[in-house]
Amino acid sequence: MSSNSGQEVSDALPGDSIVVVGTYMPDMALADVHVHTRFSDGWFTVEVLAETALAAGLHAIVVTDHDEVAGGFELRDYCSRRQLPLTVYPGSEVTARYAGNDIHILALGIEDDIPPWQDPEWTIDAVLSVGGVPVLAHPFKSGSGYLCSGASLIPNLPVSIEVVNASIADIDRIDPRRHLSRNAQALELQVEHATGLLGPVGGTDAHFRTVGRGLTAFRGDLLDAIRARETAVLTTTAFERARPLDLAGYARGLRTIRYRRAAKWGLSTD
Repeated sequence: MSSNSGQEVSDALPGDSIVVVGTYMPDMALADVHVHTRFSDGWFTVEVLAETALAAGLHAIVVTDHDEVAGGFELRDYCSRRQLPLTVYPGSEVTARYAGNDIHILALGIEDDIPPWQDPEWTIDAVLSVGGVPVLAHPFKSGSGYLCSGASLIPNLPVSIEVVNASIADIDRIDPRRHLSRNAQALELQVEHATGLLGPVGGTDAHFRTVGRGLTAFRGDLLDAIRARETAVLTTTAFERARPLDLAGYARGLRTIRYRRAAKWGLSTD
C-alpha cells in the first residue's frame, strides 16, 4: 500500500483507517491534535473526553479550545490523578487576523494563553517562543476562522499543516458542491512545500461525541516528531456523531467565547 505522498506504508492499520501522507508503522503512537471541550464550544467534559480518547485507541491528545488553554490542564490533571495511559498536551486554537479576516492557528503544547487577533506571523512567533508547535488549521475551508488561500504565507513560515480535519471532511461530504475537498487542497499544499514545513498532522476538530477520526501517527514525543517531520497522517470514514442538544450547546459555546475573549483581552470581536 502507498500513501498519497508516494511513500511505502504498512498494511497493518488501526481500525478502518487509511494513510493520507507519510510512513505509518504499527509501532507508532496515535494522537488527535484538534479537540474542543466545554471550555470553549465543545461537548466534552474532561472525564468523557479521556474515556472516549482511550476507547478510540489514542495514545495522546491535544486540547485546542478557542483562545483558552484551561481545558488541556484540566484533562492532563485528571489523567494524571487516574493514572490513565493518555498523554495530554495543553494547547489552543488561536484566532489570528489576516487581510481583515479571522483565521485559526493551532498552538500545540503551550502552557499559557496567546492573545488573539494578531497577524499570523506574530501568532506563529508567539507559539514558537514558548516551545509550542504552530499548525495552520483547516487552511482551505471558506468562512470565518479559515485561511482560504495560505499558499502565499506558507514558504516563509515554520508551521505544520492540518492536512486532515475530519469535521471539514464531514462538511464536504454533504456539501452540494461535491467536487470540493478542502483536505485534498491542504494535502497538495503540504506536498508542494514539504521541505520547508514541519511534519503534517491530522485532527478531528471534535466538538461533539467522537475523537480519533483524524490521526497523527508518531514515535516518542508528539511535538518533537512534528518538528522532525517524522509524522504520518491517517483518517477514517466515520462521521461525527451529534444530537440536537449538542448543536444547541455548540451555539451557546460560540456566544460564550465571544464574551470571554472580550473580557480577557479587552478587545472586541466585532
